[in-house]
Amino acid sequence: MNRNTFYFLVIFLLNQVLIGNEGAQWIASGLDEINEAVASGDDYAKAFLSLAYLHGEKGLEISMARALQFAQESTSENHWLGEFAMGFLARFPPYGPDQDKVRHHYLKSFRDPDGKMVKAAARGDPIAAYALAEIFTSDEVRPTLVPDLHLASEYYTVSSDAGYAPASVQIALMRLHAVVDSGMGIKKDLKQGIELLEKAAQSKLPAAHHYLGRSYFEGIGVESDNEMALVHFRAAADRGFATSQLTVADFYAHGVSGPQKLDLAIRYAKLALSQEEEKALAKIAEYEEMMNPSMFSQEDQSISKNVSVEQSMVPPLPTQIEEVRNTPVPSIDNIENSNRLPSVYFSRTSEKEGEQRSRTNENSILHDQSHAQATNSDSAQIRNLAKESYWGRGIPVDYEKARSFFMQASEAGDAESARYLGMMFMQGKGVTKNPEQALYWFSLAAERGDSMARSNLGRLKAVLEK
Repeated sequence: MNRNTFYFLVIFLLNQVLIGNEGAQWIASGLDEINEAVASGDDYAKAFLSLAYLHGEKGLEISMARALQFAQESTSENHWLGEFAMGFLARFPPYGPDQDKVRHHYLKSFRDPDGKMVKAAARGDPIAAYALAEIFTSDEVRPTLVPDLHLASEYYTVSSDAGYAPASVQIALMRLHAVVDSGMGIKKDLKQGIELLEKAAQSKLPAAHHYLGRSYFEGIGVESDNEMALVHFRAAADRGFATSQLTVADFYAHGVSGPQKLDLAIRYAKLALSQEEEKALAKIAEYEEMMNPSMFSQEDQSISKNVSVEQSMVPPLPTQIEEVRNTPVPSIDNIENSNRLPSVYFSRTSEKEGEQRSRTNENSILHDQSHAQATNSDSAQIRNLAKESYWGRGIPVDYEKARSFFMQASEAGDAESARYLGMMFMQGKGVTKNPEQALYWFSLAAERGDSMARSNLGRLKAVLEK
């Protein structure tokens, strides 16, 4: 072997090592270093930063909008990790939920012409290993790929051992719940499951805190302790984990761990509006009813002491997917008899097909009155402007402007806007409290198919008929 050939081989092998450990490099890097690489145009760093915003890593608060921005930038250069991030984001607003998008991006990532993701995983890249594990737990990739839980667990383990906290959470869930056939080699290990969650929580990963909260609440691997459960749920909620935000809201609303605090319950429910709008709105309406019981019957004011188990951002195991999708979410009081993991698929893929919610930038010129003429095509846009004024999203709360926009959108046939008008008249927000007007708007929204309006309508009728 001549000197030039030897030199070439050394450089080649060194490059292979560096490429193979690119994911490990970003796992070990600080946020400033990652941002510098992003600014310099590194497409891997862009996709990694997208995942960091998605999971709430590196001290970042969860932001689907920021995650989408960096995933799109990476994907514009056809990077495999950018495609994977886009597929993951297709499970959540604002890019999803959309199963077809999940499938498209996951398969495009997996079938990269040069096989970059598969090769990187084979060289030990922990982010590539994590991405492959996620793909092999995805039912959307059928029939092109068949989910393989055993293979997924091996890739998760590679990623977890390299220090990637989101992979550690997945392995922890497998150990804590063991919902799969024991013949696949994935055994229940409560001690290891809790240890993995605690290690991931040390990096302030919201999902790790959320599942530690569940473990303490349900007494899985640790002694049941509602106060410790709330500590971890709040740690996740304060970093943008929507499921924990709703759970904390229920804790405060129902006095699960201390005195009832409805003001805090409403505050945490509002935090979840950007990711879990329907659930958050239902919670807020419930808590406001509890604060203003005069509008409802005594029977309606009975409070359950059980906190609902919400879905998580962690996908279910593939052997359980179809069963999980068609099964109601288990509640806390029967979770011990359930062998199902919390699943992203319930809430995000069971919504009405084609339902999309328009999101507007906080500084959007759409607040201009020039957009006030509602039509069938822009009623949803105007409704969202109304909701921004109603909730104070990036602008001051303005019930009068909200009512005006809701009226315009409702005149164009929007059911949700009619329901909001019912809420405003029921609660006296921006208008004089008027149960008859509330009844009218709830009835109109219900006729248009709004399920929440039907529920409110039934309860209001029961009060008015007394």
